[in-house]
Amino acid sequence: MPIEIVCKIKFAEEDEKQKEKEEGDKESLIEEPAQPRSRDLAAFASASTLHGLGHICRSGRLGVRQTLWAFAFVASLAFFLYQAAKSALLYLEHPHVMALDEEAIREMVFPAITICNINRYRHSALTDADIFHLANMTGLPPKDRDGHKATDLLYPDPDMADIVNRTGHQLDDML
Repeated sequence: MPIEIVCKIKFAEEDEKQKEKEEGDKESLIEEPAQPRSRDLAAFASASTLHGLGHICRSGRLGVRQTLWAFAFVASLAFFLYQAAKSALLYLEHPHVMALDEEAIREMVFPAITICNINRYRHSALTDADIFHLANMTGLPPKDRDGHKATDLLYPDPDMADIVNRTGHQLDDML
């Protein structure tokens, strides 16, 4: 919805020229006779779907009922803004990583819940051999800062199926 903001500064000469013009001759739409703002606000409020606004902005003088509606509306708005700000600050307090995966299924048994842990392996279940093999596979530096060669260590050959089954997160531990 476009909004037009107009600022007019009138001088005495312009007032005289304006009086000389005919009533039907208008320079712009802004100079049309305006309805009182209270009627516009009441019409907007009665057509609005915002709960309580129609009760607050009824035409006529301000009564007790309208005052109570206005108080309830402002209190509810203040409580909502407080909760929204508190939740946003709590969310922004810590960094977040989110991974989403969507799969289209025609029929799903309810409740279908997927619990995903971003950490693929439980660090407490990893052995030194697992860490060595995973570091070599991912290009991470070895655990020992002095460095060591794979021939110096007597680790068995890596079995990824065994590592995943042994160190992966178990459903019983999560629930």
